Amino acid sequence: MKRVWCGAALLVLGVVLILLPYHIGMTGICAMGYGFLCLLDWLCGRNGWKKGLRNAIRTVAAVSLAALVIGMAVIGWSGRVTQQPDQSASYAVVLGAQIQGDRPSRTLRERLDAAMALQKKCPGMTIILSGGQGSDEKRSEAAVMYDYLEAKGAVMERVLKEEASSNTRENLTNSAALARSIGLNAERPLIVTSEFHLCRAEYIARTLGLEPSGWASRTTPRILMLNYLLREVFAFGKAWVVATVSS
Repeated sequence: MKRVWCGAALLVLGVVLILLPYHIGMTGICAMGYGFLCLLDWLCGRNGWKKGLRNAIRTVAAVSLAALVIGMAVIGWSGRVTQQPDQSASYAVVLGAQIQGDRPSRTLRERLDAAMALQKKCPGMTIILSGGQGSDEKRSEAAVMYDYLEAKGAVMERVLKEEASSNTRENLTNSAALARSIGLNAERPLIVTSEFHLCRAEYIARTLGLEPSGWASRTTPRILMLNYLLREVFAFGKAWVVATVSS
C-alpha cells in the first residue's frame, strides 16, 4: 500500500505544480510520471504479473532519475556565474525571454541586469538584444529589452536590436548575421543568458560553428532553479536531436 499512497501523492503533487502560476510545470509533469510508475509497480505486484515487468518498471524509474540528476548537475555546473567576462569576444548577444506586456519577466530582467554589468566591465563591446515577437506578445522581446536598458541608464550607442528570432538557435544565427553586417567577427559571441540556460546556448552556438563564451545572470528565487534545470535536461536533449538531424 505504500506504493499506492506514494504514487497517488506524486500524481496530486504534479497536478498542483502544473496548475500553480509559477511556471514550474515541468517539475509537476515529472512528479506525475514517477507517480504513475509507482502505481504501475503496485498494480503488477497485486495482480501477480511477471516479475520481469516489475523489474523493467523499476529499472526505468531508477535510470531516468539518475539521468535527470546527472543532467541537472552538469547543466548547473556549466552555467555557474563567472566573475569576469571574456573581453576578447567580438560582441555580446543577450538572449530574449518572456515579456509581460511592456515589461520584461523576472528572468529577462536578470539577463538585462547582467548585460548592464557587462557593459560597465567592457564599455566598448557591442551588445545585441535578441528576441522576436511571440503570438501572445504585443511587442518584440528585443524592443522591450531595449526600453528597459535605456530606462536603467545604459549607454545605448552600441546596443542593437535583433527582432526576428523565435528560439535560441535563431537568436544566435540572426545575431551573428547582424554582427557580421556591421563588420564584427561573428564567430566569437559572448552569450548573456540565465545560468540554467547557458550550457544549452553555448552547445547550440558550437553546433553553428561559433566559438562562444558566456556571461550568466543569477536566477532568483533560487528554489526555481530546480524546475529550470529539470526543464533544461529535456530541452538539451531536443537541441541535440535538432543538431544531429541538421548536420
